[in-house]
Amino acid sequence: MEIFQASLFSAEQYELGEGAFWWPERAVWCWVDILGHTLYMQDPAGRRSTFHIGEYVSVMVPVAGSGELLLGLQGRVVRFSPEQGLGRMLTVLDGNPGMRCNDGGCDPAGRLWIGTMHLITQHDNGALYCVEGNRPPVIRLAQVSIPNGIVWKGDLMYFTDTATNMIQEYRYDVEKGTVSQPRRAVTVPAELGSPDGMTIDSEGMLWVAHWGGRGVYRWNPVSGELLAHIEIPALQVSSCIFGGPDMQDMLITTAREHMTAEQLQQYPLSGSLFHVKLPYKGLPVNYFKY
Repeated sequence: MEIFQASLFSAEQYELGEGAFWWPERAVWCWVDILGHTLYMQDPAGRRSTFHIGEYVSVMVPVAGSGELLLGLQGRVVRFSPEQGLGRMLTVLDGNPGMRCNDGGCDPAGRLWIGTMHLITQHDNGALYCVEGNRPPVIRLAQVSIPNGIVWKGDLMYFTDTATNMIQEYRYDVEKGTVSQPRRAVTVPAELGSPDGMTIDSEGMLWVAHWGGRGVYRWNPVSGELLAHIEIPALQVSSCIFGGPDMQDMLITTAREHMTAEQLQQYPLSGSLFHVKLPYKGLPVNYFKY
């Protein structure tokens, strides 16, 4: 198994760092502190912009031809630009104030797939929605606890419900925007934590942030084999994304949420951001299309 060492990208510590994202048009790294209600952007020179959203913000995806992002907020999806801030709402996913958006991404056809989860109980009461253009959202997977890590490769979609400790593979219909034929692609052993955010490389291998697992792990979704480990000096690793001009850099977020005083003493960099240069390339981001 290959072993990589990540370096510190930012020592600022977030309660629930998440949503790592590379925005190609603006050449900036983006991430959020979900519980801090804040979105961050930083360019390669280290210049950082901070945007206080005012509510839970968990995921961002680019909108084709607009210079804008879609943000997943408490129970709705809203347009955003650094110049104008929050803009027009795209859709409401769940009007229950006890729910919020979690992870999401766009499929190759430009549909938004985004999950919801309960703020407290997180037991089969969330869902994975699909939003096509300006049509109403459709639930594609129900009874989800903690939706995370949605990526596509050809006619396959990979998705994890963190609570299951599994990564599921689905047959993906690009014309209809539906999924079928679920198959367990990866089972994460308990000693490696639980699968959280996920990205995919040009070889079709999955890079998975392991909550409670002190790292990002590279998995083969065909064989279920563990191929590589990026060691992170933080316990709760929450998201990872390829980016940079050659798509070989990776930004990794971590969290301090729910950690004990003893754990924080053992992992004092928890909540910080990390970076690693890899000998693998990520895939370009998919854009939301009307």
